[in-house]
Amino acid sequence: MNEKIPNEPHKAVLRTAVAATVLIAVGAFVLSFDALTDLAGRSGINANLAWIWPIIVDGMIVASTVAIVALNGHSRRAMIYPWSLLFFGAIVSTAANSVHAILTVSAQQSDIPPVVSALVAAMPPVVLLAITHLTVHMYQKKAEAAELRAAAEYDEEAAESEKYGLAYDDGFQAAMADAQAAEAERLEAARQKAADDVARARVEGKLEGSKAAAQASTKPGTPPAVIPANSNGAPAKNNSQGAKNGKVQVLTPAKNGASPLYDEVAQSIDSKN
Repeated sequence: MNEKIPNEPHKAVLRTAVAATVLIAVGAFVLSFDALTDLAGRSGINANLAWIWPIIVDGMIVASTVAIVALNGHSRRAMIYPWSLLFFGAIVSTAANSVHAILTVSAQQSDIPPVVSALVAAMPPVVLLAITHLTVHMYQKKAEAAELRAAAEYDEEAAESEKYGLAYDDGFQAAMADAQAAEAERLEAARQKAADDVARARVEGKLEGSKAAAQASTKPGTPPAVIPANSNGAPAKNNSQGAKNGKVQVLTPAKNGASPLYDEVAQSIDSKN
């Protein structure tokens, strides 16, 4: 909010204004009461009842003044009626005091002009009206300043909340992205490790199989393999032919140390692996 916030009237200033208004109201009431009581007696009202008329006129001023102070902060429409009463009472009181002053000066045959006497008598009600309006105006400005300050503080809090909210959302999204990336890396590492373990197990299985086959083929004490042989000492072409001749031939290792049966077993192991 770029609007400058006015300073609120201090409580001591407001209390002083209220006290001054009350003091002026009391003084105006006392002066007006005497003048209006005498004017009511001259106007034909019973002297024992003449004091009631100033109470009615000035009492209306006092009541409307209290109502204006009490209704401070309400809408203008709500303030129309008490202000109307205050102006009406002030006009009646001012006029009555002025008329009484003119009549008194004329009766006393004083050298003071009647206009001056009327102005002097009219001053208390006019000052009361002005000071009442000033006090109410001060309270209204205090309420407006407090409202502006509260609105400014609310806007600042809303801006701070929005800023922190955006920062929280950004941080939360970043944290979620980091967590998802870390989880993906962890899953990928787990898959890679599982694949490596499977491959290692396969290789180790093949090596164990090869070692077992090699140990089985070279184990000491294994009887030499025999096959049927012909009468001329040559190996039989098949088992049936060797069986007919009734002779068998023991296979001995060749000159290079390997035998045909060993070569056949080794080839079969290699083909399986």
